[in-house]
Amino acid sequence: MNEEFNSDKFIVFKVANHLLALPIHQVIKVVNRSEIKINKFTTMGLIQIGRHMIKLLDLHQQLNTESLSHASNPQSFLVITYDAQRELCGVLVDEPPDLMELPPEIVQPLPKSDNYSKFAIEMVSHVAVLTQKNLTQTIFLLNFQHTTVIS
Repeated sequence: MNEEFNSDKFIVFKVANHLLALPIHQVIKVVNRSEIKINKFTTMGLIQIGRHMIKLLDLHQQLNTESLSHASNPQSFLVITYDAQRELCGVLVDEPPDLMELPPEIVQPLPKSDNYSKFAIEMVSHVAVLTQKNLTQTIFLLNFQHTTVIS
């Protein structure tokens, strides 16, 4: 496993029908959408929390689903992290995120392929396949620390 995933604890969240994860040490805060004021900046891909202006990463658009119109969903949550330039960025997620332990032996680098979407190439570095009680889940591990984040 790569050194950026030296932890076995991850914040796992759902965007569209995909399970995505960030190492817990890269997550600054998870905010309930009801605590965030949606304003004119949201349509620009920005959200203001207190004195902080945070760049919204529209993963719904990157995954070819609905885009920032999703920000109006009162059920959503915002996972706040840093991008490679150490700027605050937030990911709107569909459900409350979970804290999960992913054993290092199930985490593997994303196999090389020319057929991946731009999202997979630029944001996903590893994948974990977790099987529990006859249910297999594929979790894509995001890496905002070493890539250029697309918004």
